[in-house]
Amino acid sequence: MRKTLLTMAAIFMSATLFAQTSGGPDAYGYVWRNSSHPQGPTFNWIDIDNLPGTVTVTGLADDNIRGPYVLPFTFQYYWYQPSKFWVGSNGYIGFTNVSVAHPFPVIPQQAFINDYLAAMTTDLTFTDNNSQPVPGASCKYWVSPGNDSLIVTWQNVPFWDVTPQGYSGLNTFQAILTSTDSSITYQYLNQTGASASTASFVTTGIENNSGNIGLQVLYNIYPTSGTAVKFYAPATTTLQINDAATLYCNNTSNGGLFLSRNGSAYVSEAEVANTGNQPLAAFNVYSRVVNSTNQIQVRDTVPVTNLSPGQTQLITFPDTWVPAGNAGVYRHITETQLAGDATPSNNQRVLELQVVDTTQVSILLSFDNGVELGTGGLSWTGGAGGAAMHFVPPFTPCIITKVRYYIAANAQGFGFHALVFDDSGPNGEPGVKLDSVFVPGTSVIIGGWNEVFLTQPLLISSGSFYVAWMMGGDGISIGQNQITPISNRTYEILGAASITNNWADYRYREIEEVMINAYIEKFVGIDENGLETSMVSVYPNPVSTQATVAYATENKSKLSYSLYAFNGQLVEAKTIGYVNGSGTCSLDVSALDAGIYLLSINIGNQTIQKKISVTR
Repeated sequence: MRKTLLTMAAIFMSATLFAQTSGGPDAYGYVWRNSSHPQGPTFNWIDIDNLPGTVTVTGLADDNIRGPYVLPFTFQYYWYQPSKFWVGSNGYIGFTNVSVAHPFPVIPQQAFINDYLAAMTTDLTFTDNNSQPVPGASCKYWVSPGNDSLIVTWQNVPFWDVTPQGYSGLNTFQAILTSTDSSITYQYLNQTGASASTASFVTTGIENNSGNIGLQVLYNIYPTSGTAVKFYAPATTTLQINDAATLYCNNTSNGGLFLSRNGSAYVSEAEVANTGNQPLAAFNVYSRVVNSTNQIQVRDTVPVTNLSPGQTQLITFPDTWVPAGNAGVYRHITETQLAGDATPSNNQRVLELQVVDTTQVSILLSFDNGVELGTGGLSWTGGAGGAAMHFVPPFTPCIITKVRYYIAANAQGFGFHALVFDDSGPNGEPGVKLDSVFVPGTSVIIGGWNEVFLTQPLLISSGSFYVAWMMGGDGISIGQNQITPISNRTYEILGAASITNNWADYRYREIEEVMINAYIEKFVGIDENGLETSMVSVYPNPVSTQATVAYATENKSKLSYSLYAFNGQLVEAKTIGYVNGSGTCSLDVSALDAGIYLLSINIGNQTIQKKISVTR
């Protein structure tokens, strides 16, 4: 599936025989030969379906990637040794968690995806237009008992298609990695049908981690059924690679952060690596935080010594930064400064920092600068997709009051769904749906922001949250922003948002944001271990039917309380009125499910939080 701004038409292309039977070497020394070459491989399909230890790759859908999976043996790929791999629904193995979708790039190319094996990288899908599994389509992998081979097989996987069912054609192929000779073999058992796209629709080959070295076997030509192609690694290489890279700043996804003005100090961290094939002598790593006019807020240079090939080092830079200046956009930039670096493109990483004024009652969380790209917006053909942003608020607990979306177009007058999810999924991924609000087409503002108040304010007690936008029909599109810096916090959703397997890193997340924002407010309170907790007590606790809230105040004060489930949902809100001195009020929990709840008690100008355990 792809953006509607791309022109697509169903085409028919016959499977084309390999016009060339060999190729290479590339700069490193890899060559390839196919099964038509006298010294090439013999086509020998390996059926792994019923082999002991075969693993099904679950969660593959349309244009997504799953993993990481452990590569349980040493496999030399170019001058480095990957330890993990990811499997892409579009017919590739990645050694990094980067997805690729149409249009598919030529190999090699430094833009878009790098460090991958393009077995048959084309617009495939494992789900139909209703996000249901395509019958018979599967992807499985198997590791040999001797731990010397990995086989990944895509079986009966169709092309994504514009037809009502959403797919057509059939493709069965596999990639084989062999540690004994560091070879890579692609085998094509069956290839029928064609992609709905007319350009940049298929590529096969291999590409290194910087995207400047690789071998392309086919481009815009489909492999022929019953053929094989093998990539032979050189016994030795004359290419000496001195390469240092910055892997990320602050967090492994290099995801943008929100900081409080005059809040806690920001600690600059980064991980660097020797991504070459030669030991590296001493080199410096330079870190700095700059504002929107490139004025340096803090800087540090840390020396790194004696990194062997593949070795990484996490650096904590000594000088911290308190964002005491104006609220606005800042950047944390880290770069390696290795003399004679072979791949300058991987030296630097930039982390977006949004400093917000937390003295405001309502605080806007936004990674975009409000400027829409103007190319029609992002939407998905058929109207069954969406997008999302991941927000790590500058403080917790906080309350989400409303969200907003920039709607770029709405040709057919459809509405959209506004959704909020917590981060209780695996590894902090989207988990429980906290709220869903439908905005009808008659209320949609085109070419501007659409503010959506949530059903009830949502309490985020810790961690992060996700705000999603789902199309209500074909033709409605969300705004896009490409003004740097970019947050790397954007997701695409291909199918029902509640099925988290339908979520994937947005294919253009390194160059573009979708225009989705959130508003939060402080949930100012005194922790139950704080100084003022003697003013309020709750008993019994745990409680099964009715709790008593006892309070004491020296002045006439307004008393109210709010009870939240621990997923952030407001359960009950009640105003008691003005009180003076000591007294009690009742809290009925008889209708609640068993679990932990958060009671927020407002008394005068103070807010006191208590955890309550409801038992059954």
